[in-house]
Amino acid sequence: MVLDDNIITKDMFTQDSYRGNYYANKNAVMFDLQNGKQNVICFCDNKFTAEAIVEGLNLIDNLEGDGAELRNNKDEALDSNNKYVLKDGKIEIVYGDRVKDKNE
Repeated sequence: MVLDDNIITKDMFTQDSYRGNYYANKNAVMFDLQNGKQNVICFCDNKFTAEAIVEGLNLIDNLEGDGAELRNNKDEALDSNNKYVLKDGKIEIVYGDRVKDKNE
C-alpha cells in the first residue's frame, strides 16, 4: 500500500501485527524469552489494560522488525520542564509560551 502521507492508522494492520513475545496473564504484562522463561514487564489495574499494552508493545516490536523508523520522543517526554495539560479532550505539552499538540 503506497500512501501520500506518513500517517499509519490502526485499520491498516492485520490481527497478526499484534502477535509477538509479549502477552497478558490476567492483569500482568509478560515477555516470553523463548527459552522456557518469561519476564514480568508490569502489572495493570485490570486485564483489559494489560491486553491493550500487550497489543501496543507487540505492534512496536513488529514495526521495528520490519524496518519501520519510529520517532524517538524520549528526550521530550522526560523533560521535567514540560507541563502536560488536557485541553478539549487532547493532551498537550506546554513549553513556556508554546504549546505542542500530542494527538496530531
